[in-house]
Amino acid sequence: MWLSREEGDSEPDRKALEGIRVAARAAPFVSVHSRFALWVWDPAGLRREIALSRAIGARTLVLHRGSLGLAEPNSGADFAEIRRLARDAREAGIRLALENGRDDAWALDRALEEIGDDPEETNLGICVDVGHVHLSPSVPSDRPIRWYLERYAGQLVHLHLHDNVGLEDEHRLPGEGTADWRDTLATLDEIGFAGTATLELLPEGDLLEALSRARAFLERLGRPG
Repeated sequence: MWLSREEGDSEPDRKALEGIRVAARAAPFVSVHSRFALWVWDPAGLRREIALSRAIGARTLVLHRGSLGLAEPNSGADFAEIRRLARDAREAGIRLALENGRDDAWALDRALEEIGDDPEETNLGICVDVGHVHLSPSVPSDRPIRWYLERYAGQLVHLHLHDNVGLEDEHRLPGEGTADWRDTLATLDEIGFAGTATLELLPEGDLLEALSRARAFLERLGRPG
């Protein structure tokens, strides 16, 4: 869920929240992606986002590095307050997941070094965005998605799945770009990933039909043999 895409990226009102909660109640899980307004350090705003996530029955809140004050490699960050935010989120039943962008494994590494690398203890895990990895030319591997998944296997709690041709963040359906999905699924199996995943798509045409095609593609690749 993205809790608002209205002008100004405003928080949803009580009626909208209830509508979201009802619409999502049959889903096996609900995750929330932080709004544009929270891609900068705003601890009060993040606490409100945690409360909104709880109100709709979510269990994961995905954050960008800017949300933690890690805009650049030399950025200062209030890690003591980040730890408090993670504890507050745990009390609300929400796990925080830091998502990679393009070529910013440094931010994931720094957060784990400062906060701790066991999400069961810290309540801060990693969300690997496969499409973003595919746009990260500085990854020191000819299989960058495998590199990310193996590097953060112990902290991996959530995935964002989408495709592109290595030029722009297009959010295509898996299989409609050039990401190596067969190796991606094989790697997830090898590391024993048991978390959740979101198809983060911007398809043309009918959304439900696109979701069905994406799911069928991944299931077909994931079958043994």
